[in-house]
Amino acid sequence: MLNKTEARVMSYIFEKCKGENKGIFTPKELLTALMPKYEITAKQLDVIMSNLALDDYFECEKKDKDGKIYFLISLTMRGAAFDRERQQQKRQKLQSLTWKLGLTVGGAILAFVLSLLLKRFFG
Repeated sequence: MLNKTEARVMSYIFEKCKGENKGIFTPKELLTALMPKYEITAKQLDVIMSNLALDDYFECEKKDKDGKIYFLISLTMRGAAFDRERQQQKRQKLQSLTWKLGLTVGGAILAFVLSLLLKRFFG
């Protein structure tokens, strides 16, 4: 499961690579996409990119052309299915929350009924 910054980077890459499953990104472009909410350094971005590549979301080549660094990214099968995976995780969280809420309400009702029964027999 991805942390918030990794998920945000992957969301940005997924949206930009949607049609061709390939894209060219500069570190500045990725850092700007994260800026309002997340402030990370270029070094942290390199770590995030390598982690996403290790998790098999994409294949990434780092190129240096004319003194500028570029990330050449090709989405893998897992990267192309990123949106589906994200929606599935949201559904699982909602199901888990619903289950926990149901258990809490059920437990409260059971405790209430048991207290009424105990009061009736021993009260």
